[in-house]
Amino acid sequence: MIESTETPDVESWWNAADVDEVAEMLASRRSRLWQLLDPAEIAAWVFAEPGAAPVDPSPVDVDGAWSAGLDETRRRSWALAGWVARTVVPEAASTAGSYWILSRLDDSAPVLRLTVGVLEILGLYESGEAVWLRLHAAPVGLAMDAGILDLEEWERHGIEVLEDGTKTLAEEKLLVRCPDLDTALWLLRQPPVIAGLRLLSCWVAAGPFSFEGRYRPEVVGRAWQAAESLTEAETGSEPAAVQGFDRPYNGVTVPADLPLQRSFDAEAYRAGVDEHDRLCRLVIDHLAASGLRGGAGLHGVPVDLAWRDAEGRQFIAEVKSVVGGNDVEQLRLGLGQVLEYRHRLAVREVPAIAVLVVSGGVDPLWRDICAESKVHLLSGNDPPATWTELFGTALSEP
Repeated sequence: MIESTETPDVESWWNAADVDEVAEMLASRRSRLWQLLDPAEIAAWVFAEPGAAPVDPSPVDVDGAWSAGLDETRRRSWALAGWVARTVVPEAASTAGSYWILSRLDDSAPVLRLTVGVLEILGLYESGEAVWLRLHAAPVGLAMDAGILDLEEWERHGIEVLEDGTKTLAEEKLLVRCPDLDTALWLLRQPPVIAGLRLLSCWVAAGPFSFEGRYRPEVVGRAWQAAESLTEAETGSEPAAVQGFDRPYNGVTVPADLPLQRSFDAEAYRAGVDEHDRLCRLVIDHLAASGLRGGAGLHGVPVDLAWRDAEGRQFIAEVKSVVGGNDVEQLRLGLGQVLEYRHRLAVREVPAIAVLVVSGGVDPLWRDICAESKVHLLSGNDPPATWTELFGTALSEP
C-alpha cells in the first residue's frame, strides 16, 4: 500500500496571482476548447484540491465484467490510468475522443498511454513495473520554493527525472519515471504534482489534436470505470456522494487582459464575475457557520454550488450576479439553469433541493414564480436574519 504522507496546505505554495497568470496564459490560446470551457475557471481548477471526475456520466458504457480475466496488478494499472484521466483532463467526460484519448498497445508488454492534445502525459506497463508522467514544471517549482516538494525525497522513492525528447513546451515540462504503481500513487497524492499535470493538460488540450483516429471508446470506458476501485486512502479524495459536491469551490478570476474576441463590455463582465464570486463565498460562509461544507459541481452536472445538510439532504444552488439592470434576464436564466440541473440529477437518481441566489433586490413576483417551481429564491440584499434562518437551520421544500 501507499506510504502515508501528510497532504500540505494548498494555499501555502500558490496564491491568486498564480491563478491569474494561468488564466491569462490559457485565454491567449485560440482554440475550440475555450468555447466549451472558461479559461479563468479552468485556471482555478488547476490549483484546486485534487479530485476525480465522477464515474457518471461516463464517456462510454462498458460491460462491467470486462476485467474478470485480469489479475490484481493489471486491474490497478487500468484504475490508475482512468483515475489520472478523470483527475487531470479538463471536463474529461465530454472531451474524450476530441481532445484526449487512452490507448492500449497490445504487444509483448502491454502499455496504457494517456494522450492529451499532441502530448502523451501518462504511460504505464499493465504489469505495473514502471509509470512515467509528463507535467508542467511551474507548479513543481512553486512548491519546491515553498519547501513543499523535495526532489531528494523523490529520489529516495526511486523516482527519476528524465531527459525528455518531445519538443512541445520543451523547457517548461518534466518527465518523471516511477518504478511501480505504489510509488506513482504516492507521487500523485502531492497536490503540486496534480497541478503540474492539469496545467500541462490544459495547455496541450487547447492545441491541435491529431490522434482522433486512434480513439477506442472501450479503452477509455474501461479505465474510467476501473478508477472507481481506487480507495480513498490511495487517491486522497472523498466521493461526491459523501461530501455533496464534486470539488471545492475555488472562485473564478478574470485575466487583466481579456481576449480580443470578447464582444461585450469588459468592465461589466469583470463586475459580474466579482459579484458572482462574492455571492458564492457568502453562501459557503453561511454553510460553514453551521458546520456544513459547500463545493462546486455534482455528479458531473455544472452546478455553481452544492452541499449536504446535517440530515444528509442534497442541495444545489445557481448563483446569478445582477449588475447594470439585468435582473430579469439573470432571474430567467438562473431559474432555467437550476431547474435543468435538478432534472439532470433526478434522472441519475440524485434528488436535490434547488436554490437560486441573486444579488440585489428582486420583484416579489419572482418569489412566487420560484416557489411554484419549488425553488428557494435568496437575495444578497435579504436581511442577515433571512440568511441565518435558511442556512442556520435545514431548508425544507416550499
